[in-house]
Amino acid sequence: MDGVQIEGFDRKEYNAVILAALLHDIGKFLHRRDNQVYKVSHQETGASFIKEIGDKLRRDQLYDIELIEFLVRHHHSTLTVARSDAYLKESKTTAERLWGLLRIVKDADSYSCSERDQDEEERKAFADRHEPLKPIFLNITLGDAEKAENENDRYHLNCLNPFLTFPDEFGMLKTEEISGFVDKFKQNTPDISTYQKFDDVLNKWVDMLQRYTWAVPSDTRYKGPDVSLYDHLRSSAAFAACLYKRHIASINTGRNFERGNELILIGGDYSGIQDYIFDITNRGSGGAAKRLRARSFFIHLFSETTIHKILHTLDLPFVCNLFSSGGKFLLLAPNNDFTNMSRTLNQVKFDIEREISNTYFNQFSFLLSWMKINGYKSNNEFKISSFYQSADAMFHRLETEKLRKFRSILANKSSVGAHWNIDAFKANDMYQKYEGVGDCKICGRGPGIKKDSDPDTGEITNTCPICYQDKYRIGEKLPKANYVAFGKGVPDEKKEGERIFIFQPVINEGDNFSEGYYIELLKEYRDDPEHYLVCYVDEQDTGFDQNLSKPILLMHCASHVPRSVLDATKIASFEDIARRSRWKKGKENYGSDLLGVLKADIDNLGMIFSRGFIRPGKDEQDINDVDRRTVSRFLTLSRMTDLFFSGWINTVMTAPKEEIVKQLLTIKGVDADIFCKYLNNDSIYFNNIYTVYSGGDDLVLVGPWETMIIFSIFLNMQFRRYSCKNDHVTLSAGLAFIKEKHPIASAIRQADELLETSKKNGKDSITLFGTTIKWEKLTDLVNFFLFLDRKLNQEEPEINTAFLHRLLEYHNMAVDFIDNHNLEGLKYVSALSYDLGRNVVKWDKDGKITKGRETYDFLTERIINRKPEKGSAPIYNLKVPLFWALYRNRKAQIEED
Repeated sequence: MDGVQIEGFDRKEYNAVILAALLHDIGKFLHRRDNQVYKVSHQETGASFIKEIGDKLRRDQLYDIELIEFLVRHHHSTLTVARSDAYLKESKTTAERLWGLLRIVKDADSYSCSERDQDEEERKAFADRHEPLKPIFLNITLGDAEKAENENDRYHLNCLNPFLTFPDEFGMLKTEEISGFVDKFKQNTPDISTYQKFDDVLNKWVDMLQRYTWAVPSDTRYKGPDVSLYDHLRSSAAFAACLYKRHIASINTGRNFERGNELILIGGDYSGIQDYIFDITNRGSGGAAKRLRARSFFIHLFSETTIHKILHTLDLPFVCNLFSSGGKFLLLAPNNDFTNMSRTLNQVKFDIEREISNTYFNQFSFLLSWMKINGYKSNNEFKISSFYQSADAMFHRLETEKLRKFRSILANKSSVGAHWNIDAFKANDMYQKYEGVGDCKICGRGPGIKKDSDPDTGEITNTCPICYQDKYRIGEKLPKANYVAFGKGVPDEKKEGERIFIFQPVINEGDNFSEGYYIELLKEYRDDPEHYLVCYVDEQDTGFDQNLSKPILLMHCASHVPRSVLDATKIASFEDIARRSRWKKGKENYGSDLLGVLKADIDNLGMIFSRGFIRPGKDEQDINDVDRRTVSRFLTLSRMTDLFFSGWINTVMTAPKEEIVKQLLTIKGVDADIFCKYLNNDSIYFNNIYTVYSGGDDLVLVGPWETMIIFSIFLNMQFRRYSCKNDHVTLSAGLAFIKEKHPIASAIRQADELLETSKKNGKDSITLFGTTIKWEKLTDLVNFFLFLDRKLNQEEPEINTAFLHRLLEYHNMAVDFIDNHNLEGLKYVSALSYDLGRNVVKWDKDGKITKGRETYDFLTERIINRKPEKGSAPIYNLKVPLFWALYRNRKAQIEED
C-alpha cells in the first residue's frame, strides 16, 4: 500500500486488528452447529475456530495469529477477564497496549450496529441458533406503520447466488440445514498460505464471508434480526482499520482515546456518465452494440479503479469502501489530521480530473468531497444516526460540487485568490495532432488520429483513441473474457495491446514514470505480480484459486449480451436482436422487427435510505424512539439492492427458459394454459436481451420488443418478491419501441422520458405504448392481449387486424371523453356494439349468436359494460393489448438470413 506512515504505527499489529474485527463474530455462525465443541460463548467459539484453522490462516510475516485469537476471544470481556488470559504471559505486548487494541475492536463492533438499548424489551437473554435472517426490506416504512405483505419472509442458509437470494415464508431453520451449511463453510475455509500480501488475505476472507454469511443474522437475541452478519463483520473491519490509525498515538502513550470527530466520510460521484455512454454516433448498429457495451463496462471499471486509487493513497484496505454503486461511493477514513487529509484528497481529485480532461475530453466529470463524522462517541453516548446524517450531508455536498466540477484543474489558488489556469484551456499533445485528420467518425468529439474500418461498409474511417479502445481493447475482448485484472505499472511495449490504462502513468523529473492504474481482460488466468486484484466476470466462477499466489474474487456485474448466431464470440447486432422477434405460423414469418428499450429504477430510494428505518412512532411495543439507522443496515440495504440489479439481472438472462415460464405462470389472474402456450414461443427468450447497464438501483436493457414486455412483467414480479411485497419499495419503468436502425442513444432518452412519466403518475408503474399503467393492473391487459392474439390466430378467426384498428378508434373516443369530458366520445359504446353485431358475430334467423359468442361476451363485459374511468378501465388502457397484438401479428417484412 501507498501512503504516509503514522508515528508508532505497527503494520503487523494493524493487520491483526483488522482481521480480528472481520472475524470477531464468526462464532455466532459456527456455534449454530449442533456440536459439543461449540457449546460455549460465540467469542470462545470464534477463538477456537481461529486456533483450529491455524495452519491455513497463519502468516507470521503479515500478522500475529495468536493476537487475533486473543482479540476475538475477549471482544466482550472486561479488563479483569482479559488480563487473566494466558496470552499475556507469552506475549511481549503489555497488558495496557492489548487493552487498547481490544478497545479498538470493541468500538468497531459497536459503531457497526449497536442500535438498541441493552434493556430494550425485544432483547432475549440468549441467541437462537434456529433464527433465520429477516429481509432488510421488511423494516422499511415511509411515513406510516404499514407492514410488507410478506411479513413472515425469511432467508434460508445458502451460498450467495443472485438467482437464489429470494426470501421464503417459513418459521425457523432446520437443524440439518444449519449443520450441513456450517460444515460446508468449515470445509471450504481458504488456505492463504501462498499469499504474500495482507490485502490478498483480507480480500479472500471478505469474499468467503460474503458467500457464506450474507444470509446469517448478526444477532439473534432480538426479534426478527435483519442485519446480515457479513455486513456487520465487513463494516467492523473498516471501523477497526480507521480507529487504529486514529488512536495509535494514544495507545503508544497510554492516553485515553480522543473522542469526537474520529472519522472522515469521503464521497464520490461520477456525473455525466450516461451521456458519455450513450452519446456515440450510430453509424452501424453492429458497431454500436459493441461500443455501447464497451463504454458501459469501462465506466464501471473506471469507478472501481478510482476507489482503489483513493484507498491506496490513504493506505486503507478495500473494506473501507462502505458503498459503491452506479458511479457513487462512500469511503471511511481516520481523522488524524484533517488539514493533511484534505491536502492529500485534493491532489487525488486533481489527478483524476486531469485524467478525465486530458484523455476523455471532459465528456464526464468526477466529484469528490469529504467531511468529519460528528457524534459517534461524545460524553460516552453512542449516537446511531450520526452515520446517516453524515451520509445525507455528503450526498448533498456532492450535488453542490456539480456546480464546481473541474475547478481543481481549471483554476489555480494563491494567496491573492483563485484565478484561471490558462494552460488547462490549451490543446494538449493529442489535440495538436487534430489538424488534417478531423473529428472522430464515431463520437464526433475527439480527434480522428486512429484509422479504422466501418463495420458495415468496410470504409476506412478516422476515430479517436477512446473509440478505438472501445472497439478493440474492450469491445472485442469482453465477450471472450473470464477475468478482469486490476494492476499498477508503467508502459510496457510488449503489453501495449493488453493493458487498458484507467489512470495514465505520469512522467516525473528525469523521465521516470510513476505507476499508473490499468485493467486487463483475460480469457485465461495469468499470474502477474503487477495485478493487485483479479475478479471473475463470467456468470459462474470456477473456484480453482486455492493454490494461487493471490485470490480470485467474485465480482457481480450485469454484463450479459446476446451472441451472434454465426459466431458465438461476437456480440449480436441490434438488427439481429430485432429480427429475433419473429415467430412462425405455418410457413410464414410474423412479428415486427422492433427493439424494446427498457429503463427502470427503484422509487424513492434516497428517502428510503434516509428515512426508511426510522420507527413511525414512539409507542411501538413501549420502545422509546428506537432508531434503526445503523451502518450495517445501510450496507445491507445497498448491497442487497445492487445484488438484484447487478447479480440477479445477469443470472436471469441465462436461466433455463422452463424455470422462467414456471415462475411467470404463478401470476394471479392470468389464464395459465393460454399464457404457457404463448411463452413457449421461440420469440420469447431472455437470453436475447442486451445489457446496456444494470447496477445500484437502475437498469437499461435492449431486446426484441415482445421479449422486453414479458421481461418487464417478470422484472417487477421478481422485485416485488425480492422486496417482500413492501409497498414502500417499488419499481417504475419506461419501455420504448424503436426500429432496429434507430439511434440507440435517442431510444434510451425516449425510455427515460417514459420512466419520468411513470414517476409523475404515481410511481409503481410502467409506461409503454403511450400508456402509464400500475403494475398490478397490467395483468388484465395481458389477458386482453392473449385473448386478441388467440382470436387472430385460430383456424377460423373471429376478428382481424382491421377490427383492432377500429378498436383503437373507439379507445381514442373514450379517452377524449374521460380526459376532456367531451360527450361525443361516449359514442364509442354504441359504435363498438354496432361493430360487434355487424362484423364479428353471426346470427341465426331466431336472433341467436351462432359464431363469435366468446368475442362478443369478452368485449361487452370488459368495454361496453365497464364504467369509463381513468387509469383502471380497460378501454382507457386499450393501446397496450392492441399494439401488442398488432405488432406481433404483422407479417415479417425482411427475409431471414
